[in-house]
Amino acid sequence: MQKELDDIKKEVTQRIYKEFQIQFGGNNRQFAKVVGCNEKTIRLLFDHNQGMSLNLFFKLAAAINMTPSDLLKGLEMKKGD
Repeated sequence: MQKELDDIKKEVTQRIYKEFQIQFGGNNRQFAKVVGCNEKTIRLLFDHNQGMSLNLFFKLAAAINMTPSDLLKGLEMKKGD
């Protein structure tokens, strides 16, 4: 189950990163300012060294003009035995 959760976290982070690149041209400082966090948080998130709280997830989604639902679309945990 943990591997599935890690894979989902990685996919969500990649989706955010893709939009971040398009909308902010890779500018961590500008993105962090819009999100309302510090640049180190963004850097750690994109380096896959930090998870994200629900609050941060919603702020990241808003900063890239997406809904949390958009970022989670198609992702789910497989039901265990």
